Amino acid sequence: MEKNNLINFVLESVQKNKKSQKEYSFGLGYAFVKDPLPDNIDLNYVLETIEEVIPLEMRHGVESIMIGDFEEFQERNINAFFKDGAVYVTNSQTDNSDMIDDIVHEIAHSVENLYGYEIYALEPNITEEFRNKRLKLEQLLQQQKVDTQGFDFSDVEYNLEFDDYLYQTVGYPLLQTLSLGLLPDAYGATSIREYFASGFEAYFLGNREYLRKVSPTLYKKIKELLNND
Repeated sequence: MEKNNLINFVLESVQKNKKSQKEYSFGLGYAFVKDPLPDNIDLNYVLETIEEVIPLEMRHGVESIMIGDFEEFQERNINAFFKDGAVYVTNSQTDNSDMIDDIVHEIAHSVENLYGYEIYALEPNITEEFRNKRLKLEQLLQQQKVDTQGFDFSDVEYNLEFDDYLYQTVGYPLLQTLSLGLLPDAYGATSIREYFASGFEAYFLGNREYLRKVSPTLYKKIKELLNND
């Protein structure tokens, strides 16, 4: 076999092995591919990047990552969720960064399970910070002539009707604009849990200085969680 042909054969074999691989190591657990990922997704790179940027103590609550097309995605119109120690994430990904964002966001929800009391019950109080931002958002929407009647912006818990209101009535483009300088990202307006997860994602993947300026209490809370471990 000629040298060039041999090289091509080896490269093709490597690619085939990558595509056929179903299980990958991740932290103290594993990642399992139920349904195939797009060719442009390098799962080894995705997992290694997450392990590099998220300290192990912040990943203790994740025993596994399940990748595929799960019923919950269609039922709840989502692309990832955390349940019983596992991150479930869709195999329909745009690129590596998109997949990293999804997984890190769900790792944040696993951190809530581990440190819920420290996050929400102890000072500094991120709940009050978030409630004030919600009320400010209500004012900004009213200035834009958007109807806010029928919704309690001071209620920090998740509400499906409020979620639909934000993304169907308000619309993502306007919400994104109004969130600049107010929230870590537009999705952080949804509930206190999504506010924490959005801040967690910004702290480890985004502009940490921006998070410190926009959400100083949330920024401080994440720093304290890291220092306590």
